[in-house]
Amino acid sequence: MGYFDSSKNRALWEIRLGELRKERAARAAGGGGPLKSEPEKQVQDPSRVRITYKELLAMEAKASPRPQKRAGKALDRQLGQEREKEKGAYEKSS
Repeated sequence: MGYFDSSKNRALWEIRLGELRKERAARAAGGGGPLKSEPEKQVQDPSRVRITYKELLAMEAKASPRPQKRAGKALDRQLGQEREKEKGAYEKSS
């Protein structure tokens, strides 16, 4: 409870408690939400842009298209042929 040893923190807590009590009374009287809604803070850093997860997935899908299935098989065949050539060159040199 060292937080409340400071008179400044104790005063801030009393202010917040007062707000919460008013909010609870308003809800009990039939009011829906909080007394005051704080507006969303604007980001001061222009390099940060708000984006949803769905938007991020869509951007990633556009940036890296899916590889074609046949490309994998063709690559396997090409690697197999190179290995055969290397094997033949190795056997000839031995």
